[in-house]
Amino acid sequence: PVNGFEKQELETQGMMSRLFGSKPGHNALVEINNFLAESTAATELTEEIVSNFIKNWGAKFDSSNIEYRSSMYRKVADYVYISAVSKDDPVFEETRHLAQVLELPEKLQRLADNGAKKVAYFSRCRKIISGEEPLTISEINNVFGYDYEDGYDIQVFHDYLNKKFDEIAEQQRFSPDEETALREICTKLDIPYEFKPNIQNALDKYRYLWSAENAPLGDIKVDFPLNEGEICHAAAQQAGFCEHKTIEKEDNYFELTRRLEIDETISFKGEKIEHPHFTEEVTAVVDIGYLFFTNQRIIYLSNKMAKVVELNDLDNANLSVNIIYFTKKDGESIAIKFNDDVAEVMFAIFKRILNERQ
Repeated sequence: PVNGFEKQELETQGMMSRLFGSKPGHNALVEINNFLAESTAATELTEEIVSNFIKNWGAKFDSSNIEYRSSMYRKVADYVYISAVSKDDPVFEETRHLAQVLELPEKLQRLADNGAKKVAYFSRCRKIISGEEPLTISEINNVFGYDYEDGYDIQVFHDYLNKKFDEIAEQQRFSPDEETALREICTKLDIPYEFKPNIQNALDKYRYLWSAENAPLGDIKVDFPLNEGEICHAAAQQAGFCEHKTIEKEDNYFELTRRLEIDETISFKGEKIEHPHFTEEVTAVVDIGYLFFTNQRIIYLSNKMAKVVELNDLDNANLSVNIIYFTKKDGESIAIKFNDDVAEVMFAIFKRILNERQ
């Protein structure tokens, strides 16, 4: 049967209609729909068959049924664009023929065709990715009369790739297999493997996180002596050595409200307004250097200082935003601050080192 058509019930003729000899004209369109539902091609619907339906039900093609006729044409157009394998495929005759017998204005034909092309294009591009589509993207573009920019503008690629990016972002990991698959998709769709900076940065971060948890731990050469059997697995520059500090701040919130009322906590001394003060606990960076993770130690080195923690002396470690806190069994705590992305990767590597020691 012609794709997308289902048989419909004819409207029954009421008593008053029979009394006055009028018929439900809409049934002519239902008859056409039902004929197409039982046909193998829209070209089987001849002008003579349509004319008979129109006469039998005392109907006519006018503005009252233009949308119904347009919807029938759209169903055929959907089928044509989802199945055509070349620009001169005989299946295109079905839409040309149906537009003629349904007396559909050219403007409505174009609207229906454009809508059908976009839906079919999206579907067929998805099938290219899954391997179900026999044509390449360039062959499909030729069938549809698209060039590269036309297809790209339809958002097919954006929609599909955004879905892939959402999946990667949800798991916050990007494996080599996933990267290979993504590159293959871009090749199949003939689009460059190039993304906006924010997406590229996220992919880089998730790739590093995957490697930190799954790739073989590195053996990094360092310019300071290591112990026997000691291997350096990770190194980070721009590591900030932190200390806990209590700082005093001036509460100048009154600046936002002083035109409305005078804050009772403000005291006046001569002509100077003295604001209330409060203290705050902060973790402040006091030095910048390098942090190294080995299979035996945590090593912090800078021009000013050196700090070493034996893993055997470590009680626990945790990550808070971009600061890793290392707590020794004797209660001493060391805090190292990193750039946001580096902190997560370094912490993942560190957990891996601890796991592989057990």
